[in-house]
Amino acid sequence: GEKALMSEHEIDVVVSKNSGGGATYAKIAAARALTLPVVMVRRPPPPTGPIVASVEETLAWLEKHQA
Repeated sequence: GEKALMSEHEIDVVVSKNSGGGATYAKIAAARALTLPVVMVRRPPPPTGPIVASVEETLAWLEKHQA
């Protein structure tokens, strides 16, 4: 489907976010099959701030920092 869509609309380049998942794979595979250039947009770095590893830690952090 993606390959036909790209051909029908005369797509000449594919720009996709690098989501790290399979959601955009069909577009990339179609672009490869059509020998189209692909531009991958890197995710921004995660924001700085506290990191918690569990629900309990999250609740404790929220309780400590509530307004």
